[in-house]
Amino acid sequence: MRLGVDVSEHQRGFDFSGFDFAIIRTTDGTYRDPCFAQLLADATAAGCDIATYHFLRAPSEGTTVQQQVEVASKGVVDKRLPMWIDVESPAGLSLDDVHVAASSFQQAGVEVAGVYTNAWYWRRHMGLASPAQFGALWLAQWGNNTVTSPEQLGPWPRPIGFPEPEIWQFTSRGRVGGIEVDLNLAR
Repeated sequence: MRLGVDVSEHQRGFDFSGFDFAIIRTTDGTYRDPCFAQLLADATAAGCDIATYHFLRAPSEGTTVQQQVEVASKGVVDKRLPMWIDVESPAGLSLDDVHVAASSFQQAGVEVAGVYTNAWYWRRHMGLASPAQFGALWLAQWGNNTVTSPEQLGPWPRPIGFPEPEIWQFTSRGRVGGIEVDLNLAR
């Protein structure tokens, strides 16, 4: 197993030492993460494998999916970094929104790694659609969210009707150097 983190401006100054991979937020809707470049430099210097993510906002939140993709793509096309589509907007996304985002990223020259979601959200908003149609699955499944190290984990999750996740976000309450961070495992 490989240990990784996903980070944004909320983890400014994070020390990536000891992590195998990092997934760095580029954008939330059309908001550009002001710490993206520094987090990318720090994770690269620490020798982490790098991917990025975009928090996809529902069009009802004031911006089109295409506008979001245009802003998010500007920071990663030249770096050739894969993009995860974060599918958890509280306003509720549709399957069509996710299709438009994936297609638009690909047309902009950005490799779509897959989707980040949790089983409850996906089932509620995407019904029985397979997340595998967008690439790999990065699954948020925290249980009671008290596990803060891989040594405390049970078996790899596989919610009914879901493909096996490539990445498992097992807690949102990890602490590294006094900074709270999401912790992830990858096979």
